[in-house]
Amino acid sequence: MRTAGVVVEYNPMHNGHRYHLQKTKEETGADAIVAVMSGHFLQRGEPALLHKWARTEMALQNGADLVLELPVVYSTQSARLFAYGAVATLHALGIVDVLCFGSEQGNLAPLLTFSQLIADPPPMLQNELEQSLAQGLSYPAAYAAALSRYVLQSEELDPDLVNHPNNMLGIEYLHALHKLNSPIQPYTIKRMASGFHETQFAHASVASATAIRQAVREQRPIDSYLPSANKNIMQREFAAGRGPVAWESYSQVLFTLLARSTPDELLTYAHFEAGMETRILDALPAARSVTELIYKAKTRRYTWTRIQRALTALLLGISKDKLQALALEKGPDSIRVLGFTEKGRTLLKQSTSVASLPIVTRIVKNVPAMIELNMQATRIYALGFSDLQAGKDLHEPQIPVLYIKEGSLNS
Repeated sequence: MRTAGVVVEYNPMHNGHRYHLQKTKEETGADAIVAVMSGHFLQRGEPALLHKWARTEMALQNGADLVLELPVVYSTQSARLFAYGAVATLHALGIVDVLCFGSEQGNLAPLLTFSQLIADPPPMLQNELEQSLAQGLSYPAAYAAALSRYVLQSEELDPDLVNHPNNMLGIEYLHALHKLNSPIQPYTIKRMASGFHETQFAHASVASATAIRQAVREQRPIDSYLPSANKNIMQREFAAGRGPVAWESYSQVLFTLLARSTPDELLTYAHFEAGMETRILDALPAARSVTELIYKAKTRRYTWTRIQRALTALLLGISKDKLQALALEKGPDSIRVLGFTEKGRTLLKQSTSVASLPIVTRIVKNVPAMIELNMQATRIYALGFSDLQAGKDLHEPQIPVLYIKEGSLNS
C-alpha cells in the first residue's frame, strides 16, 4: 500500500486542509495517508482551539487514515525542531513512502536548493550566522536573519521565498529528510488562495485557520469554511464545554505562576532568553489578559511567537534542563497513535515489524518520557475548559484510540 505522510496542526481542520489531503493522494498516487499532528499546544506556542481527539476525529473523517501525535516538546518549537520531530516520526514508522506538504511556492526545486544551503552552509552564510548570533539573537532567529541577508546578496535565489512561513517549514522538512537519510520522497503542492495569517474571510469557501479562530472568538458564522463533519464536531465540543480554548482560558493560572516567579526562576524554563523575563514581569501588573500581556511585552527581538513559546513552557513546566535531557536532536522516543480508520489499522499492522520506535496505542505504566509530558500537557490543557467535568473526563488513560469506520466514531 503506497503511503503518504503529512504534518498538520488542524487548528481547526478546514476546507483548505481537506483539499491538501485530496491533492496529496492525487499527486503522489498514495492509497493511504498518515498524519503527524500537534497535540494540545502548537508550533507558535499557543493552545489549540479544540482538544486533540476532536481534531483527530476531524482528520479521520476527511481523508487521513492514521493520526500520530507529535510530542509537545517538538510541537512547540521553532520550525527546525518542529519539522525534525514530525519527519522523524514518519521515518520511524517504517511504512511511509512520500511526504507531501503545502507551500506558497508550489515547486519543489527551489525549496530543495534552500534545504541544501541549510545542510551544507557556504562560508558567506556561516559568517552571516555568526554575526547574527553575536547580536544576541537565539539560534532560530539568527539563522532566519542570516539566511535572509544571504539570499539578498545572491543572484540565483528568490528572496521572496523565505518570507512565507509554509515555504520555510517545507525547507525544514526537506532538511530533516536529508539529516535522517530517509528514503521518504518529498512532494509539495501549492497552497490554496488564503494566506497563512489572513484574518479576514476573503474567499467564498477557503479561509485560513487564523481567520476561522478569530471568527469563533467573535461568534461569526464559519460553516462555509469547514467540512460538514467538522462543523458538527466543533458544535458538539463547544456545547459540551470543551472549547473554544484560547490563551484567556489560562490567564489566572499563568498570571499566578508569573507573579510568584523571580526573573532567575523564569530563565530556567525553555524559550526564556535574557531580558525577556524582565519584559514579561514588567508588563504583568497592567495586563488584564494573556493576550494583553504578550502585546505589552513583545519587541522586535522578543516576538509574539517567542513569548508565547516561553509562556507555554512555563505553563507546562518544561525547563531547559528537561529539554536537554530529552536530547531532541536524537528524535522522538516513541510513536503515539491517536486514531485510525480500517485502512489505518492495516498500516499499524504493517508497521509493527518495521518501526524503529515503540508504537503506543494504550497508556500504561512506565510510558516513554515524551508521552509522559504529553499526558501532563493534556491535564493542564483541560484546565481551560469552561465545564470542569469535561476537563476531568479528558484524561489520557481513559480515552481510547479513535477508530473511524464508514463515517462513524467508534472506540
